[in-house]
Amino acid sequence: MGENEKKEFHFINEQIKKKPFYRRKWFTQGAAAIALALIFGAAAGVMFAIVQPWASNQFGKPDEPTQIVMVQEETHTQETETGQTEQKADDEKETAKGRKKNSKETDAIEEYRMHYDQMKNVVDSAENSLVKIKSYVAKMDWFSESYENVTETSGLVFRVDSNWLYILTSSRFIKSAQQITVTFPDGEVADAAVRRQDTVTELAILEIPLKSIKESTIQSISAISIKGISSVEKGEPVIAVGSPMGYTDSINYGMITSITECEDVDGEYKVIATDMAASDMSYGFLLNLDGNMVGIVAQKFKQTGAADTLIALGISDISYLLEMLAAGRSLPYTGVVGKSVSADVAEHFSVPYGIYVKKVNTDSPAMYAGIQAADVITEINGESVGSMSEYEDILRKYQEGDTLKIKVRRKSIGGYADVEMKLVMGAR
Repeated sequence: MGENEKKEFHFINEQIKKKPFYRRKWFTQGAAAIALALIFGAAAGVMFAIVQPWASNQFGKPDEPTQIVMVQEETHTQETETGQTEQKADDEKETAKGRKKNSKETDAIEEYRMHYDQMKNVVDSAENSLVKIKSYVAKMDWFSESYENVTETSGLVFRVDSNWLYILTSSRFIKSAQQITVTFPDGEVADAAVRRQDTVTELAILEIPLKSIKESTIQSISAISIKGISSVEKGEPVIAVGSPMGYTDSINYGMITSITECEDVDGEYKVIATDMAASDMSYGFLLNLDGNMVGIVAQKFKQTGAADTLIALGISDISYLLEMLAAGRSLPYTGVVGKSVSADVAEHFSVPYGIYVKKVNTDSPAMYAGIQAADVITEINGESVGSMSEYEDILRKYQEGDTLKIKVRRKSIGGYADVEMKLVMGAR
């Protein structure tokens, strides 16, 4: 038999068929479970049908449950509507209050802004009177090399006459200066010289020839009046201009916290304390809200232990001094630091009425005349003295070189004794 005639041979001729689902394990188990459930259900039904009549006969039938009916009150809707109305009214009130509060806050902010705008207007009006002052001092360092020390502060145009322009500033910043320059608000710069200065109050007047200043600059500046301002009160708002923060062109706002009388050489001064911060380099001028000058910054008069706040001398007590400095005249000098002894104090402490001498300056006319601390000055050239203001007024009648007859009362073992001495007036 040829190869083509060979028949195919298969080892397995049977075909494998899948097992029917009803013969599978899951089907048989499910069917058994259903059958058992039907059997148990039928048994339970039969038992209930047998037991229920028997239980009714034995225990009786249960009472019908009482039906509770909730009756809605007719006012509920009205109360709801009333509550909604009241809530709406309350909401409207709260909204109105909120609007009113916001309105008040807005008004307060606007009022606050308005106050500061008004104070800024005062500062702006004073700008034409303020100048910058630079003093130049040549010094030597440790290596014998020279250098120039420059100090800057502020000044105030005090007076302008036909030939000179006078500027008020502090003597602290121009000591030993070889050159002093003044810069005006329009940027013009001019050299200045010291006309007169006072070491007690540290006030100084500079002078500049008008011919050295441009006409446009002269027309643009103005002097602040210092006359007629004699009363300032504690709690009054003030504005500091010049160099109150220790550098030029600075400003500050505050109020007067105290006004005290301070004794110094040959006088008594009104010292104005403020709540504005200050430093050793602070200088400037206090203005009231009307733009009038009420004080000149003088940190020298700050009390020991007090806070570092701006201190000023009341302008009313130093107007005469400024006039004398501007006139180039010397101020009377005795070297006495005294305190007024009032009639009440004199009676209570058995001290003579007059000027109690607290201190006598070294190398002063008072020391050379023989006046001592604890003496009480009662007369000068026959005029009785009862207060420091009277003492100042009497001294202003005399000039340097005049001889004064001073009568004092000096305490001794047997009480106070009268002592007369001669004092030759000096100048400061």
